[in-house]
Amino acid sequence: MKKILTAAAALLLSVIWLPSATASTTHRVGIATYSLGDSVFELPPGSDGTSAKGELTAVVHYPKDLARHRYPVVLISHGLWISCADRQAWKDQDWEKLDAWPCAAGTPEIPNYRGYDYLGTTLAAQGMIVVSISANGSKARMGQEQDQARAALINQHLKMWQQLSSTGGGPLAGKLPVSFKGHADLTNVGLMGHSRGGRGTLFYAADQNQQNWPAGVRIKAVIPLAPAEPFSPDDDPDNPELDAYRITNIPVGGIIGSCDGAVRGRVYDYLQAHNSQPLYEWHIRGANHNFFNTQWSPASGQVGAEDDRPAGCTDKGLSEPQQRSAATAYTSAFFRRYLLNDRSGMPLLTGAVRPFAVDVKLDQGVGNRR
Repeated sequence: MKKILTAAAALLLSVIWLPSATASTTHRVGIATYSLGDSVFELPPGSDGTSAKGELTAVVHYPKDLARHRYPVVLISHGLWISCADRQAWKDQDWEKLDAWPCAAGTPEIPNYRGYDYLGTTLAAQGMIVVSISANGSKARMGQEQDQARAALINQHLKMWQQLSSTGGGPLAGKLPVSFKGHADLTNVGLMGHSRGGRGTLFYAADQNQQNWPAGVRIKAVIPLAPAEPFSPDDDPDNPELDAYRITNIPVGGIIGSCDGAVRGRVYDYLQAHNSQPLYEWHIRGANHNFFNTQWSPASGQVGAEDDRPAGCTDKGLSEPQQRSAATAYTSAFFRRYLLNDRSGMPLLTGAVRPFAVDVKLDQGVGNRR
C-alpha cells in the first residue's frame, strides 16, 4: 500500500508541476540578470532623519517564446540575511562586516536573491516572468521602516518593468538580452516574499498601501513564505497595529514550516478576520526556515548557511530537496490558479490531496466576520 501511495503522490506532482491545457505547453526558460548599481536607490528616510541607498539588482527567469505572448509577472523578495561572504567575520560573529552594504572591497556579496532560482525556473516554464530582486541594502532600516524600504524597492522594480513592457524604455532599457516590450503583463502580478521579505510583501500589498502602486500595475496574488509576523501587542486580529499588513481583496497563500527556527509565520488568523478573497495556509510538517532559500542552506557551502531546525521539533525533518519540492508544488499551483486561471492544482491547494505532510487552512472569503 505504501508503494501505491508513493506512486500516486509522484503522479500527482507530475500533474501539478506541468502546465495543464489552460496553461499551454512547457516553455523553454531563459535567465538574465540586471544590476543598476549597489547604491542607486534612495530608501525612504529613517525616523531619525538618516538617509541610505540600496541596490537595484535582480535575476529574471522567463519563457523564451516571448513573441506574440504577454505573460504575468511574479516578483520574489528574499528575507533578512547577512550580505557579505566573509568567512572570518562569520567565525568571529562580526556582524558589522557581515551586514555591511555595499560589502568591503574584495569581499563578495551573498546573492540572497538567487536562492529561489528553483522556483523561477519552474514558474517560467509554466508561462510566467519571474523577477527575484536583491534587498541587501534594505537592512539600513529595521522594524516597520525596513518593511517600508522593502515595499519601496518592490514598487521601483515593478515601475521599471511597467515602463519596459509598455514603452521599451525606462531604467531597464538595454539592460536585458531580449526585448520584453509588450510581453510582461503588469496588470497581472504575483508577489512572493520569504521571511522579512514576506512581511515587506504583506506591507506592500496591504489595502491601505495599494494607492502607492505604480500606474498600470495590479497585484493579483500574494504568497508570504515563512513570513516574519507583523508586530501586534496581543492576539486580537482586529488590532490596528496590523492594518498596515492587512490584505482583504487579493488571494493570499501562506506557507510555513513546523520546524521553523526563525519565525512563527502565521498570518492566517488576522487576515481571515476580514478577507473577501480566498485565503490559504499550508503548514508543512518538518520544514525549517532556511531550506526555502538555497543560499541559506548547508549544501550551498555559502558563508552562514545552516539548518535552523530547533532541537525540540518532533516532526521528521525534511531534506533540502524535499522542502523545496513542497514549496514549488504549492507556489506553482497557487500562481497558476490566480495568474493563469488554471484550476488543475486546486485539489492540492484545498487539501483534497496531500502528497506531503501538510495541514491546510482555507477560507474562500465571505467578507467581514466581526
